[in-house]
Amino acid sequence: MIHFRHTVQIAPGRQADAVARAHEWMAIYKKATGVDARVSVVTTGTLGRLCISVDFESMGADEAAEAKAKAHPDWKALGAKQNQEFRDGTAPIVPGTMHEEYWRDA
Repeated sequence: MIHFRHTVQIAPGRQADAVARAHEWMAIYKKATGVDARVSVVTTGTLGRLCISVDFESMGADEAAEAKAKAHPDWKALGAKQNQEFRDGTAPIVPGTMHEEYWRDA
């Protein structure tokens, strides 16, 4: 089993916006791939972080789902909107703080 984790720093005072945006991304992801993802916020340690997590049977399954999601028109439109927010300084997440990890069962 492969466990994918994508974390990002939430902009100050924007947790509700960041969570709503993550759920928007994951609704498109589910529509494009049929795969469920979880959205979580940290409760201890470094606060103000958001995590999207997805479990896959293999890396190949992850790669196939990612390709489907990124090809979806709604994904592209939301990506363009978020890129504009990064340029405007109005994004609910801090640019450049994204971190991705892949874990496997041991």
